[in-house]
Amino acid sequence: MGLTEERAFGEFARLSARPTGGEASFGLGLAAVRRIVEARDGGAAVTSKGRDRGAIFTIRLPALKDPSVN
Repeated sequence: MGLTEERAFGEFARLSARPTGGEASFGLGLAAVRRIVEARDGGAAVTSKGRDRGAIFTIRLPALKDPSVN
């Protein structure tokens, strides 16, 4: 089993990857991304490739409407 949606986008969820610059991690980054995207009628998802094999993160946002077109 790999990464789950709940674990990836949960608040204060720390994943196994370590920050590359030694910075502190609070586990809020992906939770914030999901909230921002959903507030704009989009969606965020994760597809796990399996334990220790990586994951694919997908962000969907609605297309902008041309204000000159009725």
